[in-house]
Amino acid sequence: NNLLKKSKVSSLFVIWIASPSGVIIYFKLWRIIMNWLTESITRSKKLRNHYMLRGIDIYVKDQLPQEIDVDFVIKYVAKRLPDHVLSNIDIIYIGHFQDLVDRDINALWQNGAIYITNDQDSEMDMIDDLIHEIAHSNEKQYEQIIYEDGKLEKEFLYRRKKLAEILVDKNYGVPPGFIYNTDYDKIIDDFLYEKVTYDILWQLVPGIFPSPYAATSLREYWAKGFEQFYMGKRRDLKDTSPILFSKLMQLHDLED
Repeated sequence: NNLLKKSKVSSLFVIWIASPSGVIIYFKLWRIIMNWLTESITRSKKLRNHYMLRGIDIYVKDQLPQEIDVDFVIKYVAKRLPDHVLSNIDIIYIGHFQDLVDRDINALWQNGAIYITNDQDSEMDMIDDLIHEIAHSNEKQYEQIIYEDGKLEKEFLYRRKKLAEILVDKNYGVPPGFIYNTDYDKIIDDFLYEKVTYDILWQLVPGIFPSPYAATSLREYWAKGFEQFYMGKRRDLKDTSPILFSKLMQLHDLED
């Protein structure tokens, strides 16, 4: 009898689902369930504050914009960078850091830790920030490869001189030391960023520097090249900065 009752109920349910009203109600319920699942996944991502990149702890201190998927960022970086270029990173923090605000920067590598702002426009911007600081984390350990022979410095200054000639031709008075100072100089940084502006520099640097920021100092020349190398622009980098490209190839091939 119980089996007969269940059979009748099942038959009635199938008939109801097959009816026009039943189909409408069924799909409404299905949509509600799917929306709930999507919202639950989104909420869980927002609440999650710990990730791992090749054994490196990543902590999200302050909430990121909803459209930023940290898992995507991690997978992108892990797929492209060899293990040995991550060896000087102990931990990564993402959040609002007053030190970054005061310096007007998006990220910083310091004493084995990378600090990245949670104020990100896109996942690619966040990837850019992370790879840039990974580049800086390698400078000390691999100084012999990168800087010791002086070739990278020579290439950088040659490009600075070429840029200076263009800027002078366009009636920009370049700051003292522009053609021979390889270290960071706030006067030069402000000149490029505020007086000339990066919008103008983007029109001037193709074939000279990988990006406007690469002209800031030798260390930033290295880091911006590192970004291009690992973000799929190797052909352009090789054409623009052959010495920088060869240094990056040397570093990359150390894993072999």
